[in-house]
Amino acid sequence: MGNEAELLKIIGQLKNELKDLKDKNGKLEVELYETNKKLNEALLALANYQEKEKIERTRTFIPKGEKLNDIVINEAEEIIKEKKSNKTNKGKKYNKNKFDYEKYVTETRILEPDEKVCPTCGSSLVKASSKVRYVVEVIPSKIKVIKLIKNSYKCPNCNKENNKIFYPLSSETFGGILTPSLSTYILYHKYELGIPFEHLARHITNSVGFEINKQNLANYTAKASETLSSIFDKMKNDLLNNNSKVIHSDETTLVVSKKPECDKVRKKSYVYVYTSSYYDKNQIRIYDFHESRSIDKTTTWLKNYDGCVICDNFDGYNKLKKENDKIKLQKCWAHVRRRYADIVKNLPASKKKESLAYQVLDEISKLFELEKKFRKEKLTPKEIAMNRQKDMPKIKDKIYDLVFNSNPHPTSKLFDAINYTKDCWDDLFTFFENGHIEMTNNTAERAVKPFVVQRKVFQTSGSYAGAAITTKLFSIIQTAIINNINVEKYLTYIFENINKESIDNLLPYSKNIKEKIKAS
Repeated sequence: MGNEAELLKIIGQLKNELKDLKDKNGKLEVELYETNKKLNEALLALANYQEKEKIERTRTFIPKGEKLNDIVINEAEEIIKEKKSNKTNKGKKYNKNKFDYEKYVTETRILEPDEKVCPTCGSSLVKASSKVRYVVEVIPSKIKVIKLIKNSYKCPNCNKENNKIFYPLSSETFGGILTPSLSTYILYHKYELGIPFEHLARHITNSVGFEINKQNLANYTAKASETLSSIFDKMKNDLLNNNSKVIHSDETTLVVSKKPECDKVRKKSYVYVYTSSYYDKNQIRIYDFHESRSIDKTTTWLKNYDGCVICDNFDGYNKLKKENDKIKLQKCWAHVRRRYADIVKNLPASKKKESLAYQVLDEISKLFELEKKFRKEKLTPKEIAMNRQKDMPKIKDKIYDLVFNSNPHPTSKLFDAINYTKDCWDDLFTFFENGHIEMTNNTAERAVKPFVVQRKVFQTSGSYAGAAITTKLFSIIQTAIINNINVEKYLTYIFENINKESIDNLLPYSKNIKEKIKAS
């Protein structure tokens, strides 16, 4: 009996410790939510401020006679295709552009193996050969050509069978003239500043003295995208397995200028944005291009997702939910509220309060007021869920009564608003169950903004494959930004270390990435 009592006492103590840890964790989640929300709001404000500045800055790269509207956001794939189609006939070698790099060298580096003594016989090694390579490096505000001389060594005394050649250690990411710094320079100017390849190529050519054309930049971008694929895939996987089990989703249109023959009539393609909750430590943004809005293609990566998707009323999400019963939807209350608010603001003052739209809007406003109160009181997600279930059901019943027992005129805006609410109804109150789920999809709408700003600078994308490259790279860059990471330093670091460190250590939200970038 004594042992049993002792065990019960230990179990009681552990339960109390677990409760304390859960309470502490809940408070930390509140702090995390507040910090992430403030950071995202600040970044959105910055994006709005920089929108005009970005367009004006871009003009400096563009000749006066050329219009911004004539430029596409991503030419990579189309240019690569052009390169392939320009190859000479079968049996003839393709003539690559050859530059006299030697004329533009500003620095020479000699690379030699670490070993200078033969491990077999102990003799001093002698030079066996030298290979020369040229690379282009970017130092802030300066682009320069560097000559690399790689000396290999051999033992003069060992016979041919045992005579090993010793080469300098190499950890190159790309090969050719492409370096981590040049790749970073191209991606930063292309996807953060929005400079088109043609004008960026002209700027680099003027800086280094020999020609780099848009085809070169397209090839370098494709290489960079392929190199970063493992980071992009890991980000998607981490978002699927986030702690809060919440993903915010939204989409925006993108016009593609050169489409396959079978798709010539298509006017619009789509960029889907998926982002983590503010409650998640790992803040992730995924931009995903698709030529159509067909849910069969756009959300296949979510087909095994176990959690809640906060979204608008696009019917594709309803289909996704039917196909995967682990997925719950939370339709955006801001979309619902907006429909009634638009009606009310156009009514005469004397008729507003007696209108059905006003009554529905008033009840919806009560939900928002309670949410605002919970946030102001800094309630934990668990406390928020408990308070929602206690304070909101009567409001839900009132809204139901107003919406489902109404009979607006079929041609009225109220009819459309009522029908929209009915269509969403089954997925409007999922947030009662989980304090991590928000009433609105404002988080995803904020995440869409940077891409929309970019699209305002350049109206179209060059091709489907080019758009896919754009969204992959944009995902990594934007995720770095929302984790308060310097984009240029981050890209340079991962290109230099992609073959040295695990992918987990190179993610823009990895635990030590800030320290690593500072130390690099």
